[in-house]
Amino acid sequence: MKSSAFMSALGAFALSAIFAGSGAAQAIQKPNLSVSAHDGRFAGYSAALPLDLSTDTEAAKLTAKVAGSLESPTYDLDLNLIRKPDAERFGKRSLALGASWNDREAKLRSSLSRAFGFGLLPRANYVSVSMNMDASRLIAVPGHIPVARANVRSALTLDGKPVGSMLILKAADLDAAKALAAKDPYAEAGLFSEVSVRPWNWVFKNPEA
Repeated sequence: MKSSAFMSALGAFALSAIFAGSGAAQAIQKPNLSVSAHDGRFAGYSAALPLDLSTDTEAAKLTAKVAGSLESPTYDLDLNLIRKPDAERFGKRSLALGASWNDREAKLRSSLSRAFGFGLLPRANYVSVSMNMDASRLIAVPGHIPVARANVRSALTLDGKPVGSMLILKAADLDAAKALAAKDPYAEAGLFSEVSVRPWNWVFKNPEA
């Protein structure tokens, strides 16, 4: 019933946008629909409706999605914003916000990145900084305390080639930090020739001091 209600809401939103005008109608992208089966029986489904909300200066995309089984669906909302490059300004800037929830757990996620050019060729020489934060809460467990995580990454690019990056994260101990570093997408893709994990002593304004 929840899935049917959600899909009906998506359909109503699409129709209202179409009747609102040609500009709104153009924002509605082609829906992505899929159904899976196992041993000839229905196993699950996925339905996503992407909306293109881009302007002359910003590329913006909002996606609403529902997936899983009819008895236990998971709902997702994702918003991605990227500033379009121009001749006068350099510096990629992107923002991503997302939320997902079902009858067991609710999650929030965010990502912010920015590139700063320097020297005579700022498009080839720049420092990029990104911050990722997410939080989750178990709905099925009464009184569960939400769990939040955050990490900060900086990377240096010279003459159009990446030189290295630094990631700051919080972990229970050094072994846990190494395990998290091993799961980094850059590390899993084999882009690092060398990885070093070291403890960092937070001296000033440490909230746990």
